[in-house]
Amino acid sequence: MNSLALRKIAIDRELAAKYAVTPAVGRLMPARRPARLRRGGPVFWAALTLLVLAADFLLALLAWLAVDLVMN
Repeated sequence: MNSLALRKIAIDRELAAKYAVTPAVGRLMPARRPARLRRGGPVFWAALTLLVLAADFLLALLAWLAVDLVMN
């Protein structure tokens, strides 16, 4: 294949990825992008870390009290 044919194939693939033909209507519509999860900022991750640490501390305290109750 020559370079002109390769360029045409590349352009056709780009256009096919950008536009999808709907069979019911038969007109070109922009392809939908997949949904992306929103990423929280550093404040979100810091708050989540503090929440996990607080839950861990609470569970450790409850375990300490349970062991103290059984030992006495």
